[in-house]
Amino acid sequence: MGIVMFAGRRRELRRWLPLLAAAAVVIGALTAIVLRDAGGYTLHARFADAGQLVKGSAVRVAGRQVGTITKLRLTDSGQVDATLSLRGGEGPLPAGTHAAVRATGQAGLANRYVELDPGPVGAGPLPDGAILTLRWTRGIVDLDQVFTTLDPATRAQLRGLIGRSSEIFAGSGARTFNTMLRRLNPAMLAITNVTGELGADDHALAALVRDSATAAGALARRSGALEGSVEHSAAALNALADRREALGQVLVRAPGTLTRATRTLRHVDTTVARVRPALRDVVPAAAPLRDVLRQLAATLPRLRPVLRQLRGQLPDTRASLTGLARLAAPAAQALGSLQGALTASAPIIRGLRIYGADFVLGVTNGLAGIITSNYNRVGHYGRLNFVENPQTLLAGIPASILSKQALVPGLLSTRTGVTALCPGGNQPPAPDGSNRVVVDRSLCDPSQSIPASVNGG
Repeated sequence: MGIVMFAGRRRELRRWLPLLAAAAVVIGALTAIVLRDAGGYTLHARFADAGQLVKGSAVRVAGRQVGTITKLRLTDSGQVDATLSLRGGEGPLPAGTHAAVRATGQAGLANRYVELDPGPVGAGPLPDGAILTLRWTRGIVDLDQVFTTLDPATRAQLRGLIGRSSEIFAGSGARTFNTMLRRLNPAMLAITNVTGELGADDHALAALVRDSATAAGALARRSGALEGSVEHSAAALNALADRREALGQVLVRAPGTLTRATRTLRHVDTTVARVRPALRDVVPAAAPLRDVLRQLAATLPRLRPVLRQLRGQLPDTRASLTGLARLAAPAAQALGSLQGALTASAPIIRGLRIYGADFVLGVTNGLAGIITSNYNRVGHYGRLNFVENPQTLLAGIPASILSKQALVPGLLSTRTGVTALCPGGNQPPAPDGSNRVVVDRSLCDPSQSIPASVNGG
């Protein structure tokens, strides 16, 4: 529809072109004077093609006019340098700002403007007079340039399509064609956005094309290897097809396996945290372990004769262990009997433990006295002291012929029938009671110990 309108009003637009151009020049001059007087902000945008920009064309940000083009010149490298003069208060713009040539419609020549896309917030400001190189600018493609890329036959067919477009919009096909155009609009908008992105990043697109050409050339040079790879891939796919039942079972079991693997992976972090200290200790232990391995390499040859002898003794050891198996039953019976004997001898052992000290002291102290190490001018000598309490002098054999009555009341008396003397009971009790200890009343009778009256006799 837009093409038909363009074709129908082309003559009327040509009539207004001079007037529109003159008006644009006047407006541009007035705007330049206002901006110069207001002390605005200036940028230079470099384009590969001016794209029908003229002096006085608008400069916009987010659809709002913020300035005009005050000068167009050709640089030494063949690029167009457009001076963008922004009104006071509109700058400075942040670094990373892009500039693109836009058109308000396909009709007319003085309908082009420059759209500025400011850079990210937080970027440093562009100074007054900064230059936006080709990396930060984007031109525009005119419809005439598109038509010039078509060959004569295609242009003739396009003219025929435009000439017979009235037939398309008339009759029963008009509604269908309009419906198609409405549905085509989102697709064309998406295509426009894609081509715009490609045009904005032309350097990356050129690099992609160049790398693709390099890759295609490399593949062409290795066509034989590529054919072999395709053949091997076909063989691998055929082998997979032959094992489709096994692959089906694997796919059936995969969910359960993945579930278990997920549970295992949940504990990986805990495991790594616990293993990390051990891994830290591995590094300090590496050097000593290296020394051990070096010494082990020298030690292993010396161990071979010992291992041979040990291998020769293994049959005898096996025979001995086999014989020990036969002793298992008798040994079990012996251990059972030993357990009974130890249980029965527990009171005897307990008595020996309690009276052991009295027995040793009775032999070493009561019989021969304490042997001490003395020294005189001759040298070392030993001395035997026979120690006996006067009140117990008549104990032993003479006491058996005496009665239990006191020979001298309060001074000298004898005792008989002493068969359950407690440990330490043959000594007079200390005033603080420290040697009157009764460990087990089932083994001794405290009443048979020497009474405390001997201390006051």
